[in-house]
Amino acid sequence: MNRRHRPRLASVLRTTGALALVLALWLTALPGGATAAPAEAPLAQTEEGVWYTVVRGDTLGQIAVRHGVTTGAILAANSISNPNVIRVGQRLWIPGAAASTPTPTPSPTEPGDGVWYTVVRGDTLGQIAARHGTTTTAIMRANNISNPNLIRVGQRLWIGGAAPTATPEPPSPNPSATPQPTDTPTDGVWYTVRSGDSLGRIAQSHGTTVSAIVQANSLSNPNVIRVGQRLWIPGASGGPSPAPTSQPPPSGPPAGGTGFSYGFQIQPWYGADVNQALDATVGAGFSWLKIQVPWKQIEGSGKGAQDWGDMDRVVDAINGRGIRLLVSVCKAPDWARPGHTNRSYEGPPANEQDLADFLSALAARYKGRVHAIEVWNEQNLGHEWGGEQIDAGRYVRMLCAAYGAIKAQDPNMTVVAGGLTPTGVSDGVTAIDDVTYLRSMYAAGCKSCMDALGAHPSGYNNPPSARMGYSDPAEPDFKAHPSFFFQETMLRYREVMVANGDGGRRIWPTEFGWASSGSPSPGYEYARNVTEQEQATYLVEALRMMRQWGYVGPAFVWNLNFNVSNPGTEMAQFGVMHRPAYDALRNIPK
Repeated sequence: MNRRHRPRLASVLRTTGALALVLALWLTALPGGATAAPAEAPLAQTEEGVWYTVVRGDTLGQIAVRHGVTTGAILAANSISNPNVIRVGQRLWIPGAAASTPTPTPSPTEPGDGVWYTVVRGDTLGQIAARHGTTTTAIMRANNISNPNLIRVGQRLWIGGAAPTATPEPPSPNPSATPQPTDTPTDGVWYTVRSGDSLGRIAQSHGTTVSAIVQANSLSNPNVIRVGQRLWIPGASGGPSPAPTSQPPPSGPPAGGTGFSYGFQIQPWYGADVNQALDATVGAGFSWLKIQVPWKQIEGSGKGAQDWGDMDRVVDAINGRGIRLLVSVCKAPDWARPGHTNRSYEGPPANEQDLADFLSALAARYKGRVHAIEVWNEQNLGHEWGGEQIDAGRYVRMLCAAYGAIKAQDPNMTVVAGGLTPTGVSDGVTAIDDVTYLRSMYAAGCKSCMDALGAHPSGYNNPPSARMGYSDPAEPDFKAHPSFFFQETMLRYREVMVANGDGGRRIWPTEFGWASSGSPSPGYEYARNVTEQEQATYLVEALRMMRQWGYVGPAFVWNLNFNVSNPGTEMAQFGVMHRPAYDALRNIPK
């Protein structure tokens, strides 16, 4: 995978001192002569934006989605170090939001024209709205609800404009931040959180999943639990159960073709020793491999003129070892590209049907042997989009054409939306911020054209558990933007998916890793801050976290063998073969 241009984006954001450049790309220039703000007010206010006052039930993610901006933008504009700590009444500057952005109305404290309604088992907002002659949107606004799919039994909702059929009584002035389950016997146990606990550890000790605990307790953030908190652990023996939420837990694992698995990306081309890579994969106990397949490499001379020789050899070798295979298809041949494209960059086709036809042929040829196809690569970057105007809508049209073509040949083949690259640069030509791009993908209809969402979370010189606000005086660079943090990227994508009613779909990290080098390639200076032992530790910890989250599919370490097949390149810095990282990955309990 060509990653040469990514560090140029990173270098713009690298230091804390470069934060002004980040804001310049996100927002507008700071107004002149700004004076220091009170402690709770933002330290930097742009000319374009709105003030927002936090109300009960708000999270930064909900506020960001509501105003069409990113969580990171709000964090930066308000100098917030911990995105999980905001308080009712706090005033936040929302940069870049239109002044007309509606501020949600807090739940009323006195009944007016309407009624209070208490949610019962089986309710949905749509049913409640229809029953009272109003709309789902009206109920959401009146009750400050950001996700229409998340209401709970016993929750009290204000139904504005409805005839009084219920006692108009305001909610308790001091509701618990955590929904209080009732004591109804069923299959499960109560557990009280202790010091050092995490949801992952609790789930593992009780033989369940993080997602099951999150669902059963209506938790909005799986990373925030407190000592003394009582959690219902579904599926364990004995004990009382909480009343079910109005949105029942899923009957099976999230969509996305398969559950969590371990994978490597390998270099199979240009004389690479494929058998050596396969020996290492089997030796590590990994069950998936990813290879990138340049479309132009197979159909370069003209439409329909396909040379499958090299790919046949690689697919046969991988299948012979019983390894499952993801192919990432990108890089359109010249004959398929637009006339105005920049051919010094890789790019997409002018007509998405040309890609669909190629993928139809690929799916038919390798049915049952290629198990998943990732449609394109880092399409939010200009150098992967032909230097043309970056366009999520155009990508989704391409994705949907590909999806139909692949499924027509092999309904069991998993279609993965191309992994985006984390970046805060968002000028529309060099790059578009990955979270902004992902929101645009959903707005364009990607939900019906993928089985799983690809992701390329980067860690730079930061541990996988670190989030925005993390600092290290010994390594101050690469801390000023959420894209520098592995966990931040994964959680922000999950937030967008849930906000779009897509929380049941899995994320496939089709590329993740940490570079380590004593003499890093230009633009990869952070690799000097990551020792080979730290690379090993970070990879193992990242895999442990993803396995516990419960919504991650196969995760592909970038990369296994580029340090052997492509020595001296920037890609080699990420390689794990013949390094401590390989031994550490081999020793993970599978």
